[in-house]
Amino acid sequence: MANIQVERLKRLPRRGNEVWQGGLVRMPAWVTGEGPEPYRPIMPVWISLVTDLAGTGRQMHRREEATFQSALDALVDFATDETLAGYRPGKLEVNDPALAEHLAGLLAEADVRVEHRAKLLALERYMDGMAEYLYEGALPPGILEGKNVTLERVRSFAEAAKAFYEAAPWAHLSNQDVIEVEAPSPDAGLRYAVVLGQGGAEHGLGFYDSLEQYWAMVGGEPMEAWMGRGGLYSMTFDEITCLPFADADLWEDEGLPVASPRAYPVPVRFDRRKGVRRLSAKVLAFMEGLLRALAETTEEEMDAGRWTRQVETPDGRVTCRLSLPFLLETPDRKTLMDHGLMPDRRGMEQMNAQIGRFLEERADPDADLEEINALIAEEFAGKTPDPEKWAGRTPLEQAQDLCYQAFDAIGRRRIQLACQALEVCPDCPDAYVILAESTGNPEKALDLYEKGVEAGRRALGPETFEEDAGHFWGVHETRPFMRALLGLAQVQQGLGQAEEAVANYRELLRLNPGDNQGVRYLLLPLLIEQGDDDAASDLLEQYDEEMAAVWQYCRALLAFRKQGDGPEAQRLLREAIDVNSFVPEYLLDEEEPPGWPDSYAPGSEEEALVCREECRGAWESTPGALDWLEQTTEAEEGA
Repeated sequence: MANIQVERLKRLPRRGNEVWQGGLVRMPAWVTGEGPEPYRPIMPVWISLVTDLAGTGRQMHRREEATFQSALDALVDFATDETLAGYRPGKLEVNDPALAEHLAGLLAEADVRVEHRAKLLALERYMDGMAEYLYEGALPPGILEGKNVTLERVRSFAEAAKAFYEAAPWAHLSNQDVIEVEAPSPDAGLRYAVVLGQGGAEHGLGFYDSLEQYWAMVGGEPMEAWMGRGGLYSMTFDEITCLPFADADLWEDEGLPVASPRAYPVPVRFDRRKGVRRLSAKVLAFMEGLLRALAETTEEEMDAGRWTRQVETPDGRVTCRLSLPFLLETPDRKTLMDHGLMPDRRGMEQMNAQIGRFLEERADPDADLEEINALIAEEFAGKTPDPEKWAGRTPLEQAQDLCYQAFDAIGRRRIQLACQALEVCPDCPDAYVILAESTGNPEKALDLYEKGVEAGRRALGPETFEEDAGHFWGVHETRPFMRALLGLAQVQQGLGQAEEAVANYRELLRLNPGDNQGVRYLLLPLLIEQGDDDAASDLLEQYDEEMAAVWQYCRALLAFRKQGDGPEAQRLLREAIDVNSFVPEYLLDEEEPPGWPDSYAPGSEEEALVCREECRGAWESTPGALDWLEQTTEAEEGA
């Protein structure tokens, strides 16, 4: 039976010297939301080498749905379109051998020769141009474009990256644990590395040429000021849709190993002039060795501060000698502050503890307040707390002193000190708090906070909870328990255990209605989100003079929930906008904000970010609330 499309082609005049290139190609775009996995659609494309005009198929398909017939249909459509061609070529150069064979059999009677060619320059230029148009610039190069990089090397690197991701070293190391690569000798820019991932935002490795460069980054200096001549190296993990298209195609076509859909490795170098560059075979092998060494490293080796691992790379067996310089020589508080790291406020409580011990030992029981203040000033004024002087007397006090040291430390040193504290006294809540804060796993954090709460109840005893309820925070010894209970409630809320979180927030306010920890700002929007409007109203009344943005926007939202878009809700929302006019923009923005501020001032954008984080769930759970907010805000701006 004659092929209708071939018959249409045969009717056209033939230009025997003209060559067209084409075939089935991946589009430089991702389709998401149409199934469990994103995909790049396949589309037929044909290009005349004489006119540079191109014809494409009418439809795009999933890879498994694309057919040779669609390529033939697009070819004939291109040929018969008089604005593009109006004739048939003498020769086709096709990007796929099977498609070339298929078309050769069909088009022989149309006197069109068909050849397979692995590289079609015109087709590549066309697709590159389409990509640059869609993404407003040149696309980043693929991993195989690195000097001397082969498929075999990439496969070996992918295996190492998978092992690293599955080992999850960010559970034990933070981006404050600078790793020095003592061997093998690295290229410039690769001497120091940090493990990314403990915060959960980005996983992988970041690299620095020197400790000075690392401190400059920590101190917030502009990248241009501290990026070395060799650029900045990194090895991060991401979803396949965030990879350069060449890498995504390589992983899919070759079935390269990957730990999870969010764990495709992206090793690159950022050059200040040329942008994203791909790594040479030598650097890729170095990075692979480091990935394998860290994947095999134990916590005991990390805590030793220096360790050695033998690993296999494409260049043979390599000895990796690594160290943690900040663990071997811990930076003191002044050094951290000099580099822009503010001290942990909790560490400042050490002075209060020492003053309490000093007074118990030295102060006359009959001394008046003026005499006591004079004693304290003489012993402590203008002095840095000395851990050895007025040190803890009981195991619990000694363990708490170790926690104070931990608050002044960074990275792995914090974990070490917290573990030492628990060895001294297992009833030390702050030790569990520090360990919970150092894990990126919510379930592990939940367990640690629960143990911290239990330890605090044992350490304080039931009498303290009865006698000191109402002014708990004012009793210095209760604060570690309060920290553990607040951490527990926040993790419970994050894991969807809302009822448990509400109960613990309420317990914190019962013990300390003065709310030094800011619990009310977390409880109020959670009560609204859970639909407990009466409890939310009671809490608003309890702190009726509160003026924070969270409070004002929740007050307006609660009025809207009860009365709809009435005069009272409108009045309260206008008052909230007067308190902080940035909040509506952040509440209405569906995109997650870029970061979390270290501090904020009333009425600032930073406060608005905090308000969004704490209140958005309450606004989203209220039907029509965000539309009301948007309409009211627009009306206010237009007034």
